[in-house]
Amino acid sequence: MGKAVGWFDANTSVVLVNTYSLSYIWSASRVFVYNMALFNSSGIMSVFPNAQQPLATGFGPILITLVVTVTGTVTMLDSQGDISIIFPAAPGSYADTSWGTVSWALDCIGGTFNPQLSIGPCVLCPQGNSTNGLTGQSICVSCEKDAFCPTGAAFGNIGTSSSILTSASQALAYPVSPQSVRFDNILMQNMLYLRSPMSGHCVLVSAFFWALIVIALGIVIIFVMIILKYYVRNTQLQVTRERVTRLLKQTDFIGEGELWMGGIATISIAILATFAYIFSSAYFQRYPIERVNSPANFACDTTLTNAQFSSGLMSLTVSPNDDEVPMFNLLNAQQFTVHLDLINTLFTCSDNVILMQNRGPNQFMITSTCVESNGSLSISAVLPSHVVTLQLSLTGIEIIGGFRFGLTGPAAHQEEDALDGIYTLTDLHFSQAFSVSGRILSQQPSFTVQLSKLVNRTYPLDENDATEFSAIWTAYISYDIDQNFIDENDYKYVTSSGTTITIGISEVPYYISNTQRPITDQAELIFTDLLFTIVCIEIFGLLFLICRLIIIPLVKRLYHCCCRRTVAKELPKNGAEKTFDRF
Repeated sequence: MGKAVGWFDANTSVVLVNTYSLSYIWSASRVFVYNMALFNSSGIMSVFPNAQQPLATGFGPILITLVVTVTGTVTMLDSQGDISIIFPAAPGSYADTSWGTVSWALDCIGGTFNPQLSIGPCVLCPQGNSTNGLTGQSICVSCEKDAFCPTGAAFGNIGTSSSILTSASQALAYPVSPQSVRFDNILMQNMLYLRSPMSGHCVLVSAFFWALIVIALGIVIIFVMIILKYYVRNTQLQVTRERVTRLLKQTDFIGEGELWMGGIATISIAILATFAYIFSSAYFQRYPIERVNSPANFACDTTLTNAQFSSGLMSLTVSPNDDEVPMFNLLNAQQFTVHLDLINTLFTCSDNVILMQNRGPNQFMITSTCVESNGSLSISAVLPSHVVTLQLSLTGIEIIGGFRFGLTGPAAHQEEDALDGIYTLTDLHFSQAFSVSGRILSQQPSFTVQLSKLVNRTYPLDENDATEFSAIWTAYISYDIDQNFIDENDYKYVTSSGTTITIGISEVPYYISNTQRPITDQAELIFTDLLFTIVCIEIFGLLFLICRLIIIPLVKRLYHCCCRRTVAKELPKNGAEKTFDRF
């Protein structure tokens, strides 16, 4: 409720408001400066005390009354009889009330401005504007194009693509196994499958397409051979026909050297088998996926790999397998270095920057390094353990536009002949930047970092080779956006004279286990290729058998029924029958 009211000018009122506890005990007071032309929350121009204008030492929080003079000077009386006088500050400055009975004019901090005579604090620069790293500004200027320029920006030249604003995560989505993980299915799909439409590349690598080409040429050869035998009397051509016939019979796998047309079918089978062997050899080598650096140009699907994957969560309460223990030892021994970056701020390393470790009720200082660069402050330190609660304290009221958390750790490698394993710990480079449009970092933000182990197991192509293990730490950061970032209205109520960032780092009670194994090994590949060749021979043999037992007799019967008279006059007896028999 209002205790006292004064007028700074015709449109600006100064109101003393008391705060009571649940038992109606007078606990504290606040002074609100209102723009009477506005009748909403935007009408609150400032609230005293605030971060820029704290209560002076010895001046009580409970105010009895206030008086505003015609010159705009505000005089306040507390419950102990002490007074505090606030003189209006000129543009580009604000009235500092932190020391003594009367206020002193101080320059506006970076990222804030004061355009007129005022008893309140400097206000935040609107989004897209900054003070270009300067203090004591009466106006804010536009930031550079594509600059990171949030509300209260002290600098307008930090590019959004700057490395300090870049988040980095080494945890990638684990691949999914292909739809078919049986090599015989994969081989059949790539050898005997045609679909429409097909790209030119798919046509060129299709074994079935080239087999059809050979069959088409074989049909042409069949007709040529029939014409040469029954309609051409040239002796030289007849000799050529006989030689071709003998050659085709010698390559006949279908009729065991008796059918010259079987030689044409054998060529088609040879093409299919050759394509299958080439495909199998190239496909077999595409494992593991980490060593696959080129597309599978031997197949229609250029993403083919000889790898299948599985992934799952494993509880840390269950002891790992014996061959996994060295990998976990490397993970637990990896030393972390934390990197804390304050972005777009005028905080410097001389602002009493302290990094502490909380251990229950006690706090211990951690040795850290501090670097200032291009409107940002970077603090780094080696962590004493993987599970730790950090507290970064900075003395001062400077604005912070954004925050980035980072973790790094060195790589390690180990080979264990007794366990037949190779262990590789990946170097850790994790970072995540935080910023919210239209907001600044609050004075007491808190972040929770959850670490989890990610272990990859890669089985070898040859069972006599070593199993490869690789691992990395992954991090997930959670936070309350409304607690960690505040807008201009929230900033009016801030009273803290410093910034304290709390970061809790812990490990989740499970780890991610990824497994990669080949779809086919060498023995299965050889057996499947031989089986494919035999199947091709049997398929062609079946087609020939159908032709000899069904199609040819049917054609002969139709031929006799339709052309009986013509055959009787122009051909010798049983001539047509002999023709089809030889065909």
